[in-house]
Amino acid sequence: MSPIEQVLTAAKKINEQGREPTLALIKTKLGNSIPMRELIQGLQQFKSMSAEERQAIPSSLATAKETQYGQSSLSQSEQADRILQLENALNELRNEFNGLKSQFDNLQQNLMNKEPDTKCM
Repeated sequence: MSPIEQVLTAAKKINEQGREPTLALIKTKLGNSIPMRELIQGLQQFKSMSAEERQAIPSSLATAKETQYGQSSLSQSEQADRILQLENALNELRNEFNGLKSQFDNLQQNLMNKEPDTKCM
């Protein structure tokens, strides 16, 4: 997500809370990760947008500050489910890797035990 998109998203969230987006409010929401020039540009762009254009701005993306503090749009139970899914996927990959490694070792062993071919073509 570009810095301008982050500013637009933050401005939209502030606006949806019934407040007028300002540089101070946007900077508070995003932290110091965005240069002032881009904050100003994004706020000016937001203020010049029509209501329909503002609705098109994605509001579900986490802002930089929310990401920094580990907040997420997922609930704790959703996060726990996601962790469980990832752990299961990791275990499946480990098992597959071990199987492939075993096959490789067997092939390597078979090649070492095989007599070299001395026939000339």
